[in-house]
Amino acid sequence: MAQKDKVRLMEKIDGIFRSIFFPGDEKSKSAVLLYSFCLSLAFIAVFVASYMFLIDPLEVLFQNSSVAVRNIVEYTVPAIVACIPCLALSFAFKGDKMSIVPLAFIWICVITMLMCVTMAFAADKSSWKNDYGIFMKLIGLPMIISAALGTIGSQIIYRLRSRA
Repeated sequence: MAQKDKVRLMEKIDGIFRSIFFPGDEKSKSAVLLYSFCLSLAFIAVFVASYMFLIDPLEVLFQNSSVAVRNIVEYTVPAIVACIPCLALSFAFKGDKMSIVPLAFIWICVITMLMCVTMAFAADKSSWKNDYGIFMKLIGLPMIISAALGTIGSQIIYRLRSRA
């Protein structure tokens, strides 16, 4: 029974991706849409690497600070550090492809929202607060902060470059 549900879920996911990215003739619906989605996955990898490498040094630097200060620093500093190279990539694209980076950050926002909602339903009901709380602390909040900073920054850069 579980295998049949898994197959149906995979068919639904495949259908969603086909309808978003590919029309009936198997050509890409929008190259910018596809490129921005792939770029968003690369940006997520940059964010994950940033958090992995910076959490321990920040923990050591702020070990004598209050928990609130430590949490704020540990969520924002890696997000800012990861956004810098991602936003710098905005200047690599010109013309019609200038919108790839802002769209990639919008994809990250969508992926993050889907991830948080999915985890809310997938968490064990007996210890939902603990499971969902740990998920939000380790994955949810860092991704939300990174997505928000990147989206705001990329939109500002895109609008300034579009006017110029």
